[in-house]
Amino acid sequence: MQRTASTLAGKRLLITGANGGLGMATTAAALREGAHVTLACRTEEKAGKAADHALSESRVEPSRAVAAGGFDMLAPSAIESAVDALPAEPFDVVFLQAGGWVWSDDAQTTRFGAVNVERTIAKNVLGAHATLRALLATGRLGAGARVVIIGGEGARGVPGGISTPAFSDVSDFERYVSGDWVGRSPYVPVDALGVAKFCAALWALKLSKSPLDLDVVWFTPGLIGGTGGTNGMPAWKEFLFQKLAFPLMVALGKAQWPEAAAAKCVDCLAGRIGADGDLLGAPEGTALGPLTDQKPMHPQFGDADFQDALWRTCEAAVGPLTVAHVPSALAV
Repeated sequence: MQRTASTLAGKRLLITGANGGLGMATTAAALREGAHVTLACRTEEKAGKAADHALSESRVEPSRAVAAGGFDMLAPSAIESAVDALPAEPFDVVFLQAGGWVWSDDAQTTRFGAVNVERTIAKNVLGAHATLRALLATGRLGAGARVVIIGGEGARGVPGGISTPAFSDVSDFERYVSGDWVGRSPYVPVDALGVAKFCAALWALKLSKSPLDLDVVWFTPGLIGGTGGTNGMPAWKEFLFQKLAFPLMVALGKAQWPEAAAAKCVDCLAGRIGADGDLLGAPEGTALGPLTDQKPMHPQFGDADFQDALWRTCEAAVGPLTVAHVPSALAV
């Protein structure tokens, strides 16, 4: 059920990864709509620069944008400390859009809390889970709050671009999540990101079915050029993407600039599009186009066993989701 108001005016919004191209553009658009935005970034310096940029673009009262550092998506203890440092007033909307690629020649595994996790999944999903857990545990998320996690069409594959995430069974999926690469095809960063977005969809669907009073949406505005997603690439390759490939794709209608994507994100954050449990993105076979239900596009999105397997990893890493001052029966 959709419960959020259809405007962000007067709402308190938290955006993780707010210093990226989409994060800054969404912050500026949300500020123009009247939101009070906390920009949650890995460092205070990055958050401050992002806030300055968004304020310059939106031309609103400076007090409406708050810079918050310490949100390292690979460090759950740092996330807990960062949330503890936030004002106590609960947020109405949370946009979990930090994460991105892991540019490497080989698969990477990281220690996240108490478990080993494939690094791209850790950045894009477990960091989001740790953030949400800290917000709930400290009473910083209001009842009926909207939680939007950034998706990506790679979650169901894009012909000629991203391979469809495929697992023979739950055990095979669990091995992948843990970083076990034995017997797998060579590591491809864009395919690994697709699997991470697939995991984000499983996470959102599991959370939407929980007894927690949240309005959960997995949302991708489509392929975006000009963001920080190429950070970590070899310099020559990043130059080609940013200066040649992305502008050409935008010109051909195959990608969009962050400002266009941000307008869609604000519509989702405000509740004008998307209801609890939705997975929304571009039509099948493309990475940009009219927002379409993604659930029919991958048979394992709705598989409860896959959802539960990912959730077990999240709980093993940082613990269950519990709400401050609410009976433990509401633990997920």
